[in-house]
Amino acid sequence: MIATTLLTFLAGSAAFAQDTQISNVGSRVSYGVEMAFRSGHADRGFIISDRPVIQPVMWLTARRTELSIWSSFTLAETTDGSRPSILEIELTHEFKGGRVTVEPALRAFFYHDPLSPYSTRSIEGWLYLSYNAGPFRLFTNHSLDVLTYRGAYSVDAGIETDGHLSPRVKAGGSVSAGWGSSSFNDAWVGVANAALDRLSADGWVAAYVNPRLYLGPRVDFSTILDRRVRAAAWRPSYVLFGLTVGGEF
Repeated sequence: MIATTLLTFLAGSAAFAQDTQISNVGSRVSYGVEMAFRSGHADRGFIISDRPVIQPVMWLTARRTELSIWSSFTLAETTDGSRPSILEIELTHEFKGGRVTVEPALRAFFYHDPLSPYSTRSIEGWLYLSYNAGPFRLFTNHSLDVLTYRGAYSVDAGIETDGHLSPRVKAGGSVSAGWGSSSFNDAWVGVANAALDRLSADGWVAAYVNPRLYLGPRVDFSTILDRRVRAAAWRPSYVLFGLTVGGEF
């Protein structure tokens, strides 16, 4: 079913590219790999693992379409007695017009806990929108579950920036707020109420060993804002640290 859905998405993206007035040029094929070592893992403001994780990712990009495969492996039992393993496959297509970038995406995820019989999977539709305002970008990211947690919708909106500190060092960061529908919050923490869930911020540095290889630290902060969601969340506030090593070719 997932393969069929991905093929359908590709066909739809091609048809949309023919009809849209948004520029869609560029055919360079590139690929990359990255390995992140982090003090934990969270998704949209909710902690999944409070123990160190290894997170490899690889991607292939051609004609503004990118296929990525990402996974997360928890290295020790968490304080709630689990050891989450996650696999995500995402297909994204980029459309650009002036300062605006539009990226529809389809994501399939698989969650497994080897310490228990629990596992789950689903498919989400994503829409990434951004506006280049010069030294910074305004963005909003939307997700909608279309399978297991059907109707679970979340949206983030914020501001981000990045740039060179020197010819071989880049840095960036963002600040955003996130809202979740009643179905989304019910699926994550059992609170069936729509709410402005979280405030998040992150920062990173990438030092390039050569034009293709880089490494650097990253820090992420998030806190749950809504009182009901906060009371039900495992760790409503967190700071995660990480080190990333990667390359793009």
